[in-house]
Amino acid sequence: MKNDTITTKIQNSPYITRKNLELFIGSNRRTADYRIKSLIEKGNLLRIKKGFYISPAYLEKEPNKQLYLEYLGTIINYLSYVSLTYALAKYNLIPEKVSDITYITLKKPKNVKTPVKNFTYRNINKDLYTGFEPLVYQNKNVYFAKPFKALFDFVYFAKFSTKEKIKEFVTNSRINWDVLDYKNKTALEKLLKQNGSNKMRTFLEVLKENKIL
Repeated sequence: MKNDTITTKIQNSPYITRKNLELFIGSNRRTADYRIKSLIEKGNLLRIKKGFYISPAYLEKEPNKQLYLEYLGTIINYLSYVSLTYALAKYNLIPEKVSDITYITLKKPKNVKTPVKNFTYRNINKDLYTGFEPLVYQNKNVYFAKPFKALFDFVYFAKFSTKEKIKEFVTNSRINWDVLDYKNKTALEKLLKQNGSNKMRTFLEVLKENKIL
């Protein structure tokens, strides 16, 4: 296949794997390695991780780059949804700007550093893999934690040694509790009760004591 045809196909795809590329450039390992290296050197291909690439031209012309990158993270690590600090920031539950996109996954936790974005994945039990909804990117779903679940996930991984530490977090943290509407507060309370761990029970107690729930 001609180079310009290959480049066009790459530029029209949100991502491309080595197996996809081999359909265009041939499966001979040495030849494929050489042509992939050439595509990268010419700026037509960007390596995200082993065997997984994107087109810089595709990224440049993408009108919703943030949603595209959120989608990309779910492809890099299948069975994951956006949550934790990144989601909290998008919901304005925290004032900080968060650069890395953070996910909850059923797979092993890991950090994936790429030239376009860093993706962080935390593992959670299957029974807590819930509380997210789809955002649509090119007819494909990008799963995003609802506000209450993003907060629950954050607390789930936070280390609180005492009730006083939880009180300090609730009263002195930069969490904007007013962002949570009645529906999200009700869902958060239900999930905290269902979890049953000492930390989550104590967290619920503190929220009630401070009339947040």
